[in-house]
Formats: sequence, C-alpha cells, structure tokens
Amino acid sequence: MRFYKRLTPVKVLSFDLDDTLYDNEPVIAAAEAWLLTALKQQHPESTLLGKDNLAAIKRKILLEQPELSHDVSACRLRVLSEGLQQQGLDAARAAALAEEFYQGFLDQRGKITVPKATHRVLSALGKKYRLAVITNGNLPIEHTELAPYFDIVLRAGPDGRMKPAPDLFNRLAEQTGVSLSEILHIGDHINTDVAGAVHSGCQAIWLNDHGRTEADLRCLPHVALERLEQMLELL
Repeated sequence: MRFYKRLTPVKVLSFDLDDTLYDNEPVIAAAEAWLLTALKQQHPESTLLGKDNLAAIKRKILLEQPELSHDVSACRLRVLSEGLQQQGLDAARAAALAEEFYQGFLDQRGKITVPKATHRVLSALGKKYRLAVITNGNLPIEHTELAPYFDIVLRAGPDGRMKPAPDLFNRLAEQTGVSLSEILHIGDHINTDVAGAVHSGCQAIWLNDHGRTEADLRCLPHVALERLEQMLELL
C-alpha cells in the first residue's frame, strides 16, 4: 500500500469491473472464441467472418461513426450486422442475426469467476458505504454473483461517454446526491480509472496488482494497492 494524497471522507465507493473485481482476460477470450465458432457453425452465410475481418469492419465503422467508440455493445452489434450484410444478407436479417449472436456472446461474457477475496471485500465495505459500478465494458452484471453488492451500475454508452471522460462520475454524483470529492473510485487502469476519477474531481485508488511502476502513471492516485483486500485495511 502506498499513499500519494490524503484521503478525505467518502460516502460512495465506485468500482471498475474488468480486471479489478475479477480476471477478465480469460472470460473475454472465451466469449470471443464462442462468437467466432457460432458464426461459422450456425449460419453458413457467415463463414467468412473471422477475427481479422471483424476487426477491419470495426475500424471502418469507428472512422465513420466515432461516437460508437463509447458504447462497446452498440459497436459490436453494428460490426456484426455490417459483417453479415457483407456476406449477402439483407439489412433486416443481418440485424436480427447480429442481435442473436450478441446475446449469445453476452451469455458467455457473464461466466465470470469472482475470487473469494472480492466477495469478502465487497461484503465488508457494503456495510459501511454505498457501492456502485462504473464500467466501460458490457459485463451483464445482473446475471452474475456480483449483482447483490451494487444498487447503481453505470455503463459507458447508455449512461455517458467512456472513462476517462467525466460523464459517468458526474452521473454517479447526481444519482447518489453526494459531491464528486465524496466518491472514491477503485480500478486497475491508470488512464480510465485513475486519471478519469482524479480529473473528474473524485478520489482514486489504483489497484496495481501487476507490479507496474509509478512512471506509468499519468496522474497520481490517492492510494495504490497491490491487492484488493488491502481496501479492508484502508477503510
């Protein structure tokens, strides 16, 4: 644990999800693999849609519609629909299939493993603070074992631009009726979580569980932790 700035009283704790409360890398890899397999096996018309092809379609779409970069769900649906249309489907059929595939992807996306330590931390902190989620991702948290801990979940896209933009932090302050300085945000990413929270006026905890150096930081958090469990020592 390392302190950079003095913590002032907080009323709301906001958490990033991916790679903060659970290991996201194997989950997203499995969901991506499922999607590519489903595209190839379930509908012959989509057999030419592979990882590289979908990535190229995404780049093109974001050049044309940069606002979609703030909504991973809408972007993925658009990419799938465009890809299926390139395989000869009409727009309506492509949109319907894209939605079908995306829902299957989300089902896989929700198959997370939450460490016991995360349960222990959230259970203890939830007795003293209001807990919220601020995420750039599309984890269907309502179908996971994390759901009971949070009564507010803010997602980039439906609720505002992606972190580090201030939208989601401002919205959390509005919904909870607290000042931005009374929100303590916890996350692993030095830009979206640490810089995003600090520049928005919130306090920030950097979960540095991969041994990164201070030189990587773009601005200083209030506290850096090596393990999420250290939250229980801090608060």
